[in-house]
Amino acid sequence: MRQQYQNFIFFIVLATAFAACEPVEYGELGEPFSKIEGIEGTWIATEVIQVDETALAQGGMYTEQDLTDLFNFTSYSITFDVDANNLPSNFSVTSSGAPSFIDTTGIWTFNDNDFPTEVLFTHPDSSLFSSKMRLITPPRDQNPLRMKFQRFSGGKLIVSYQYTFEKQNQ
Repeated sequence: MRQQYQNFIFFIVLATAFAACEPVEYGELGEPFSKIEGIEGTWIATEVIQVDETALAQGGMYTEQDLTDLFNFTSYSITFDVDANNLPSNFSVTSSGAPSFIDTTGIWTFNDNDFPTEVLFTHPDSSLFSSKMRLITPPRDQNPLRMKFQRFSGGKLIVSYQYTFEKQNQ
């Protein structure tokens, strides 16, 4: 008898839960934003953090170092140009003495224009990319651009540099 009572209560709770469910209407998402249009323009570094990836993987206490003021990264900027068809074209870097892990000029592209995870930089005299930066956040006009440059040794990630950029008003 007790089992029948428990089954009856379970059925009542289950029926009530299903009866209380109503479909939720969501608003329109609209057109997806263009990542190419989002990254186009000049971006100025506001922060550069060095991450000791080896220490981080081993659970170390001190894994990050703010390099922004140590190497004058606040004067570091990168400009992404697009062509007449709104496709990636040239880039230029102004480092003003700050270390730069990419060429000062060349051609940039995303690894995927619709769903990019990396920005690839190619030297003007080459057809292969010379360096790349991983996107931490998607490129949008109103948001900071966050990218990461990763250094490997023997195929193992040892250190990364996380850049935060603000778009310069144009």
